[in-house]
Amino acid sequence: MAETEAGSIRGITLFKIGGIRLSLDISWFIIFALVLLALSAGYFPRHFPGREPQTYWLAGFVATFLFFASVVIHELSHSFMAIRSGIDIPEITLFVFGGVSRITQEPQDPVTELKIAVVGPLASFALAVFFWVLKALSRGFEPSMLVAVFGYLAWINLALGIFNLMPGFPLDGGRIFRAIWWWKSGSLTRATKIATDIGKGFAVALMILGALQIFAGALIGGLWLVFIGMFLRGMSAQGYEEVVIRKALEGVRVEEVMVREVVTVPADLSVAELVNDYFLQYTYRGFPVVGNGRVLGVVSLAAVKDVPREDQQTTRVDRIMTPKSDRMVVSADLSLADALVKMSKEGVEQLLVMEQDRLLGIITKTGLLRFVQIKQVLGGE
Repeated sequence: MAETEAGSIRGITLFKIGGIRLSLDISWFIIFALVLLALSAGYFPRHFPGREPQTYWLAGFVATFLFFASVVIHELSHSFMAIRSGIDIPEITLFVFGGVSRITQEPQDPVTELKIAVVGPLASFALAVFFWVLKALSRGFEPSMLVAVFGYLAWINLALGIFNLMPGFPLDGGRIFRAIWWWKSGSLTRATKIATDIGKGFAVALMILGALQIFAGALIGGLWLVFIGMFLRGMSAQGYEEVVIRKALEGVRVEEVMVREVVTVPADLSVAELVNDYFLQYTYRGFPVVGNGRVLGVVSLAAVKDVPREDQQTTRVDRIMTPKSDRMVVSADLSLADALVKMSKEGVEQLLVMEQDRLLGIITKTGLLRFVQIKQVLGGE
């Protein structure tokens, strides 16, 4: 349904497809259960009466599973087109409002943006035709509930494709509109701002419609529209902020904003000492770990939380650190925009700036955002 350039939406990893990690957010189980209940106890019994309850539940499970498989195919179409255009897609996450592809960077030109955006609705329309054909071919065959399942899937994929064509960013229609305006104006920032404003307006309209439905007595349907509107409004604002951030980081190198006075942690330090002498004193979320004059890795606050309190006195930092690797290292002459892309791609909050084995400094996502804020206050784009 949408693409995000922010950090990973953490979820339960299922498997990889074409190098893209497919994950489930915890909220996905809520919507799966709601769709299953709505189909098995409402839609199928109401439109196809006279069957056994277990038949409805089996049909509901198959339809729900294939619906979310359709959402995955929709997102994969975006992702494969992006990869073909040179943009990495590390992850697709299914959650309560559908699916999100995590992109590592914005398209470099409006034609690429248009191609990536348009394939999603086309995939949904192709699936609608596919299931409509299966419905036609299955008439007269047993079990007859197959006709109902294929009919529902044809309708829901058609609805998914049409909904995503609404011209509000970050929906596919909003990205198509942004690509056209980008081509016309030559400014990605301006095009994103206009598409974002339309997206916010569309989101507010959904929330108003939902509120009217609630007052009319359709509580569940109304709440659903309100929540979708709130989600789209938040995603619209986030999408514009990401473009502004990338614009502010253009032409600036890592060495210009990196922290040079880096606080490092000895590898043989206990976790208890790490907590008391470093995390509580400096309030950073992570520290480089050193030993024998070399950088060995990075220890994060999340790693400390996994150590039981009774074991913190005897557990050394080098037992819980993330060993140094290329995924957490950048050079001083790298652009900040590329550094942000790497953070997003690797799912890390900080990067070590190194020259061979020598630590020159460190940059963090928080620091980059602070740099952008200062630049905006001083009048930079």
